[in-house]
Amino acid sequence: MTPPVLDTRADVDPLLPGIAFGIVGVCTLLVYLLAIRRGFLDRRSTLPVFAACANVSWEITYAFVYPVDSELRVVLYFWLPLNLVLLWQALRFGRQDFPGLSRPAFAAMTAGWSVFAFAFMVLATREFGDRDGSYTTVFVVVLMEALFLTTLRVRGSTVGQTMYIALLKTVIDASGAVGLVLLYPDRRLLHLMVAAEIVLDVAYAVLLHRRFRAEGANPWRKV
Repeated sequence: MTPPVLDTRADVDPLLPGIAFGIVGVCTLLVYLLAIRRGFLDRRSTLPVFAACANVSWEITYAFVYPVDSELRVVLYFWLPLNLVLLWQALRFGRQDFPGLSRPAFAAMTAGWSVFAFAFMVLATREFGDRDGSYTTVFVVVLMEALFLTTLRVRGSTVGQTMYIALLKTVIDASGAVGLVLLYPDRRLLHLMVAAEIVLDVAYAVLLHRRFRAEGANPWRKV
């Protein structure tokens, strides 16, 4: 039997996956813009530093090393500069989430992680034949959603975080899940990972809402 990772895309009407991934694209752009704004206002990194490094590595891989189709590549050209700003914020403000680390240790940690993340994207693409970035995407997103929960726990406050970003992340992952399941109905690992994304998204949104309430703040006034 052919391993599911080698299956071609399902023969489905491209309209539904197109709508699903279109929602992903628009909402991702909104998240980036809101995250950059909040990062500068709070002087804290909205994206966890490891997530910011992984995002940039993913986009460089599929924009330049293993270029995806032209339509998505154009989207990546728009996303990458925004992600570089988010990465700069993570490097500039992210050490506050690691109070026990010196500046050189934080720099070494993030540099080492960035090298690993980029190497992982390239090698996983090669070994899985993942030329559209499906597997590397879900690996990165599950990591990122777990890191958002960890960041909320470490900070013990809503600084650098908003409910709007939390909800948009959930919409992104749910829409991406619909698109991937339609295109790859037999790839159970993908299905498991997108389910984990949504569970982590919901958990983060619920806990963030509770933290706003514990601070006596209206969760919807902070954009």
